[in-house]
Amino acid sequence: LKDWINSMADPNTYGDEMANIAVADRYHIQLIIFRAGELLTVVNPRDGYVKHTAFLINVGTHYKALVPRCELEEARRNSERLSKHNKLNLLSTSTN
Repeated sequence: LKDWINSMADPNTYGDEMANIAVADRYHIQLIIFRAGELLTVVNPRDGYVKHTAFLINVGTHYKALVPRCELEEARRNSERLSKHNKLNLLSTSTN
Protein backbone atom coordinates (compact mmCIF):
# COMPACT_ATOMS: atom_id res chain seq x y z
CA LEU A 1 0.00 0.00 0.00
CA LYS A 2 2.92 2.34 0.62
CA ASP A 3 3.96 1.90 -3.02
CA TRP A 4 0.45 2.77 -4.11
CA ILE A 5 0.39 5.88 -1.92
CA ASN A 6 3.79 6.91 -3.31
CA SER A 7 2.51 6.43 -6.85
CA MET A 8 -0.35 8.82 -6.09
CA ALA A 9 2.25 11.50 -5.25
CA ASP A 10 3.40 11.39 -8.88
CA PRO A 11 1.20 13.71 -10.98
CA ASN A 12 1.71 11.37 -13.94
CA THR A 13 -0.11 8.53 -12.16
CA TYR A 14 -2.68 10.58 -10.26
CA GLY A 15 -6.02 8.83 -10.50
CA ASP A 16 -4.47 6.08 -12.61
CA GLU A 17 -6.58 2.94 -12.31
CA MET A 18 -3.65 0.85 -13.55
CA ALA A 19 -1.74 1.81 -10.38
CA ASN A 20 -4.60 0.40 -8.33
CA ILE A 21 -4.61 -2.80 -10.36
CA ALA A 22 -0.83 -3.17 -10.01
CA VAL A 23 -1.07 -2.87 -6.23
CA ALA A 24 -3.91 -5.39 -6.13
CA ASP A 25 -1.85 -7.83 -8.18
CA ARG A 26 1.30 -7.33 -6.11
CA TYR A 27 -0.35 -7.82 -2.73
CA HIS A 28 -3.02 -10.27 -3.91
CA ILE A 29 -5.80 -8.02 -2.71
CA GLN A 30 -8.86 -6.50 -4.26
CA LEU A 31 -9.28 -2.75 -4.17
CA ILE A 32 -12.84 -1.54 -4.31
CA ILE A 33 -13.16 2.20 -4.73
CA PHE A 34 -16.51 3.93 -4.44
CA ARG A 35 -16.22 7.15 -6.38
CA ALA A 36 -19.03 8.98 -4.58
CA GLY A 37 -17.58 8.63 -1.11
CA GLU A 38 -14.04 7.80 -2.20
CA LEU A 39 -14.21 4.71 0.01
CA LEU A 40 -11.29 2.31 -0.31
CA THR A 41 -11.77 -1.21 0.94
CA VAL A 42 -8.92 -3.67 0.78
CA VAL A 43 -10.21 -7.21 0.68
CA ASN A 44 -8.38 -10.52 0.61
CA PRO A 45 -10.10 -12.22 -2.37
CA ARG A 46 -9.27 -15.71 -1.07
CA ASP A 47 -11.41 -15.50 2.07
CA GLY A 48 -13.28 -12.23 1.61
CA TYR A 49 -11.82 -10.87 4.83
CA VAL A 50 -11.61 -7.10 4.95
CA LYS A 51 -8.04 -6.25 5.87
CA HIS A 52 -8.31 -2.51 5.96
CA THR A 53 -10.95 0.11 5.39
CA ALA A 54 -10.10 3.74 4.89
CA PHE A 55 -11.30 6.75 3.00
CA LEU A 56 -9.32 8.45 0.28
CA ILE A 57 -9.11 12.18 0.54
CA ASN A 58 -7.54 14.70 -1.77
CA VAL A 59 -4.35 16.15 -0.35
CA GLY A 60 -3.03 19.03 -2.38
CA THR A 61 -3.55 18.58 -6.08
CA HIS A 62 -1.54 15.53 -7.06
CA TYR A 63 -2.06 12.79 -4.52
CA LYS A 64 -4.47 11.17 -2.14
CA ALA A 65 -3.98 9.88 1.38
CA LEU A 66 -5.38 6.93 3.25
CA VAL A 67 -7.29 8.09 6.31
CA PRO A 68 -8.39 5.61 9.00
CA ARG A 69 -12.12 5.37 9.59
CA CYS A 70 -11.84 6.74 13.16
CA GLU A 71 -10.14 9.92 11.88
CA LEU A 72 -12.72 10.28 9.14
CA GLU A 73 -15.57 9.91 11.64
CA GLU A 74 -14.01 12.57 13.85
CA ALA A 75 -13.66 14.89 10.86
CA ARG A 76 -17.30 14.23 9.89
CA ARG A 77 -18.52 15.04 13.41
CA ASN A 78 -16.48 18.23 13.43
CA SER A 79 -17.85 19.16 10.02
CA GLU A 80 -21.44 18.56 11.17
CA ARG A 81 -20.85 20.60 14.33
CA LEU A 82 -19.41 23.50 12.32
CA SER A 83 -22.26 23.26 9.81
CA LYS A 84 -24.88 23.46 12.60
CA HIS A 85 -23.02 26.37 14.18
CA ASN A 86 -22.93 28.24 10.86
CA LYS A 87 -26.66 27.63 10.26
CA LEU A 88 -27.49 29.00 13.71
CA ASN A 89 -25.37 32.08 13.00
CA LEU A 90 -27.15 32.61 9.67
CA LEU A 91 -30.56 32.29 11.33
CA SER A 92 -29.70 34.74 14.08
CA THR A 93 -28.27 37.18 11.53
CA SER A 94 -31.32 36.98 9.27
CA THR A 95 -33.76 37.65 12.13
CA ASN A 96 -31.92 40.84 13.18
